[in-house]
Amino acid sequence: MAGVTRRRVSGSSPGIEIALLDWGGEGDLIVLHHATGFCGANLAPIANGLRDRYRVIAIDARGHGDSTSISPSENEQAYGWSTLAEDFEVATRAILQRVGAKKVKLAVGHSFGGALVLAAAQRDPDLIEKALLCDPVIFSPPTEAEAEAQAEAPSRKFDLAAGARNRRNEFDSFAAAYAHFASKRLFSDFPTEALSLYVGEGLREAPNGGVCLKCEPAVEAAVFENAALSSLFEDVEKVRAEVLLLHATQGNFDRERYDALIARIPHGRVESLEVGHLFPMEEPARVLAAIDEMMSSGGGS
Repeated sequence: MAGVTRRRVSGSSPGIEIALLDWGGEGDLIVLHHATGFCGANLAPIANGLRDRYRVIAIDARGHGDSTSISPSENEQAYGWSTLAEDFEVATRAILQRVGAKKVKLAVGHSFGGALVLAAAQRDPDLIEKALLCDPVIFSPPTEAEAEAQAEAPSRKFDLAAGARNRRNEFDSFAAAYAHFASKRLFSDFPTEALSLYVGEGLREAPNGGVCLKCEPAVEAAVFENAALSSLFEDVEKVRAEVLLLHATQGNFDRERYDALIARIPHGRVESLEVGHLFPMEEPARVLAAIDEMMSSGGGS
């Protein structure tokens, strides 16, 4: 991608490096974090819409994009969400040091990226001033009825893990990969630019020829399998950031759970959008509008 500087910083575990995509720009710092199975580059349309007035940097989670990947079979705890949240916090501190800022003006996280942003804001209330959570993956302790239902049927997180593990990983070329993903329902609402970014930035040349996914199916499955987040948000009342949670009505998460969580955050609110879960890639203008609204408000810690 033109005009982007690629950097690496240490993660929270020995040997882990977290990749950064720095769009440059002047002004307040905005940090972006992607969804499971994607990477920071997939948020390029959002970053490009901000770089004329803000400093914009995206983070690749471990096992995603150009960050260090560990096989889940070698370390089953490598993709625990507390560990991933700590990676985000450590990388964010390195970003702040590099740009000479005291805190992140706005952190934007999509799906599990939104959960990591919120977890970091809870762990260190002085790290982030404002947080935009785009249909975040938030699992709270189940009700009695939900616990009974879960005991009788597999949970969604394991359905997602099974789907990820069975995902096709290798292709003859980038063109063949593009044609494959373009035929899939998951990407049916992706603009051409979004799908081109997914293929061009989410795949790499394979050692034996052809191309393969940077986020290996086993890694994506491990992230889903570790998506029990109730322990991450036991102290969510500590969050001092202004928090806006965007609920995708055509996604997979209940507004009621979001409302219950946000009610515990002193400066939090929820807004519902008539969009699907992948709206940051499908309709980046929606995210840019929410960012403009948040950055023009006087709220925060």
